[in-house]
Amino acid sequence: MTTTITVWADVRCPWCWMGHRRLRSVLDRLDHEVAVERRSFLLEPAGPERAFRTVREAALTSWGLDESAWEALRSRVATTARIQGMAIDVDRALNVDSRPAHRLLKYATARGADAHQVWDDAFAAHLGANDDLTDPAVLRRLAAGWGIAGEEVDALLAGDDLRAEVESDHRAAVERGITSVPAFVAKDRVLGGHRSEEELFALLGAGAAVR
Repeated sequence: MTTTITVWADVRCPWCWMGHRRLRSVLDRLDHEVAVERRSFLLEPAGPERAFRTVREAALTSWGLDESAWEALRSRVATTARIQGMAIDVDRALNVDSRPAHRLLKYATARGADAHQVWDDAFAAHLGANDDLTDPAVLRRLAAGWGIAGEEVDALLAGDDLRAEVESDHRAAVERGITSVPAFVAKDRVLGGHRSEEELFALLGAGAAVR
């Protein structure tokens, strides 16, 4: 029997990238198939107060964090990521609206691109390379790696296709009471926020043998 797990995430969220990698590791350990349904979540559903600031600048001017609190958070993110073999630079990540990236992710997976890979590439672009995920040139470059032509990306961004689907995903999360991401939902259980690999395995494994 195939188990289904629904994952809500925002490509802007470092904990979501770490959870994304942990889930992949868990799936490789299970002795049964798991279908992964990926849904969009918007950390700032009304959009950033001022776009194109760094996350650090936004945290210190709009989010109510002082230098000490921000440094503690930045250090925790960097250290936790490093343990997973990941490099995350939240200081220089751009505080932008993630809707264009979410729309492209939905478009790419509908076209048959590997969902794990496209999400991982988007996370890496934003959190590793600190690319601007609202820049059509950045999105075209990502899409090229998934076999999608630049003209298709331009057409997508010029219209409203998949915008409603992104908004619907976010509303569905809110209606479930989800306030932090990543959020993993399976077997009527919800795991929210930063979770260990063993917690995810327990959610999906139900005592299943490890491969």
